[in-house]
Amino acid sequence: MIGLAKACSGGGALGNYVIDEEKGYELDRNLLCGTNSKEIMEEMKDIQNLNQRATNKTFSLVLSPDIKDGQKLSNKDLKEMTRDYLQKLGIDTNKQQYIAFVHTEKEHKHIHIIANRVKSNGQLISDHHIGKKGQWAAHEIAKDRGLISAKEKMIENIKALELQRGNSKGLRKEIYEKHQLVVKTKPASYTAYRQGMQKLGIKIETVLNKQGRVQGHKLIDTLSKKVFKASEVHRHLGLSAMMQPLAPIQTPLKVAKALSKDRGAEY
Repeated sequence: MIGLAKACSGGGALGNYVIDEEKGYELDRNLLCGTNSKEIMEEMKDIQNLNQRATNKTFSLVLSPDIKDGQKLSNKDLKEMTRDYLQKLGIDTNKQQYIAFVHTEKEHKHIHIIANRVKSNGQLISDHHIGKKGQWAAHEIAKDRGLISAKEKMIENIKALELQRGNSKGLRKEIYEKHQLVVKTKPASYTAYRQGMQKLGIKIETVLNKQGRVQGHKLIDTLSKKVFKASEVHRHLGLSAMMQPLAPIQTPLKVAKALSKDRGAEY
């Protein structure tokens, strides 16, 4: 679940975007009786005129459940979540004007809320760190209801990425060891080297630049389908290192010429 919150000037454009029956349906409202976005925003403006100092007198809020959760949540659930979200942001759902609209035009069902930041006495509801408060409020609601939280999802993604990096480290080491094994057989050509690597489950593809010149190599583990640049596998496994079976070639220019010649023979 994601929670977005900000204070803004409001106005007709916001009302027209949120309160649109072609995008969804009204979920909840308080202290508003207008039948369309214009009437509703004008009602809010009557209260907002009590405060002539502030510029941003409207809260624009979004509560967005995960796609899987959104499919199973009832309107009762959505309404309870909306009111809980407002309360956590310091917006009294009994005393403050607001309207909540569910947007369903996309697969990802989400709730848009327009709330008056000005109280009936002209005072403002604080918008200090309102964005962060919105994020944490959504996280707490998701946690309380056993739903998917954006923060928990982010943590899971980070853990998965770290695990993947750990696995990739072992695989890179294995590929480099296979490279060393093939080099020890002293292959007569780059093609022979590639064939030796292929037998060990490593496919090598040459990378060309826009000018059609050899730029580097990609190494593909045929079992896991993971792709690495040669430099990712090992810092010494560059173009020259992979061409060592063709010694005594030394300079990059001679390496490239030999590789081009070898590629021509291959195809």
